[in-house]
Amino acid sequence: MKTLYISDMDGTLLQSDGTLSEYTKKKINEFYEKGVLFSVATARSFISAEPLLKGTKFSVPIVLMNGVFVYDTEKNRAVKYHEIPISLLKDILAAFYEHNLHPFMFLYGDNGKLSIKYTEFDNEMMIWFYNARVDMLEGRFTKADDLTDIQIGQHPVYVNYFAPYEILYPVAEKMKVIEGISFAFYKDSYSDDWLIEIYSADASKTNGAKEVKEYAKAESITAFGDNLNDILLLENADCAVAVENAVGELKEIADTVIGDNNSDSVVKYIEQCENATNL
Repeated sequence: MKTLYISDMDGTLLQSDGTLSEYTKKKINEFYEKGVLFSVATARSFISAEPLLKGTKFSVPIVLMNGVFVYDTEKNRAVKYHEIPISLLKDILAAFYEHNLHPFMFLYGDNGKLSIKYTEFDNEMMIWFYNARVDMLEGRFTKADDLTDIQIGQHPVYVNYFAPYEILYPVAEKMKVIEGISFAFYKDSYSDDWLIEIYSADASKTNGAKEVKEYAKAESITAFGDNLNDILLLENADCAVAVENAVGELKEIADTVIGDNNSDSVVKYIEQCENATNL
C-alpha cells in the first residue's frame, strides 16, 4: 500500500527554534531518493517556508497556507489555489474593522507571485511579521488605503492577524457565520499571541492532503501535527500522529503519540513504518 506521509511544519517537523535539523533534512532527501511519498502541510506561504526547506527535495507537491495552495517545489509553481470571493472578503474585513483591527491580506497574481497588502500596524507582532518577510517579497509587501481595491490579475486568497486571545476571539466568532470561508484560530508557536487565518472554504490542510494523495496515487494518508489547526487533518487521515509537545486536543484524537519536535520524531517514525513495510 502506497502511503502519503504529510506533516505540519511549525511545532511538528521544525524544531522549537523554527529550523529544520540537518538530520531531518537528510532523511527527507533519503525519502525522495527511495520514492517515499512525503509532503508538508503548513500555514506558511512559500515565501517563509522555502528558506526553511532549502536543500530538501519532495517528489510530491506540498500544502501551503492551510491548503490555499498545493505547490510544486521542483517547478516553483502552484498546482492549485483557492480564491476568496470579493463579497466575502468585504465581510471578513468588516469584522476586523468593527474592532479597530487591521489585518494582512495575501494576493496571488496571474504572474505566479504572492503579494501582501496592509493598511496599518496595530501591534508589535504585526510589525515582526512584516519585518520577517518584507525583504523576501521584493517590493510586493505594500501599504494600501483600501484592501478591497484589487487590481485585475490579483486574487485574494488569505487574511491573517496576530493578537492576544481576548482581542481576536470576537473576530473568530464573526467568522463562524460567514458562509463560504474557513478559518483557523490558535496560539502562535513562537509567542504568547494567538493567530487567526482566514481563507476559502475550499481550502484546508485536509483538502490539500487529499489533493496531494490523488496526485501521488497514494492509497492512504499518515498525518502529523501539533496544534489546533491540525485537528481536521488528523481526523481525516488514515493514521493520525501527534508529537509529544502537541496540544491535548490533538493527542486525544491521535492514533499514536511520538517524540517531540526537537527529536526528529517525524522522520524517525516514517523510517520505522517504511522499514516494517519492507520486511
